[in-house]
Amino acid sequence: MSNLNGIQMKYIVVKNEDIEKYLNKSDKQLFTNCVGQIQMSREIEGRDNPTYLVINTDELYADEVIDIMKKHGHWGMKGESE
Repeated sequence: MSNLNGIQMKYIVVKNEDIEKYLNKSDKQLFTNCVGQIQMSREIEGRDNPTYLVINTDELYADEVIDIMKKHGHWGMKGESE
């Protein structure tokens, strides 16, 4: 397991496979509506809807990625900037 000291839980990541596997049709529609509402609201505010890179913390290279993030100031408890 990677050294997660100082991690900020800023994002929620859900695998598409888990959505298909665990949500019924009604829940999938609700989830889609919620995500769509967030995207639309961000656009109205003039914010973009970026694509994110995601790694699992149990990957062998996770500590290297954490070190890179720390080097560039993208690790730990900071303000809500993007």
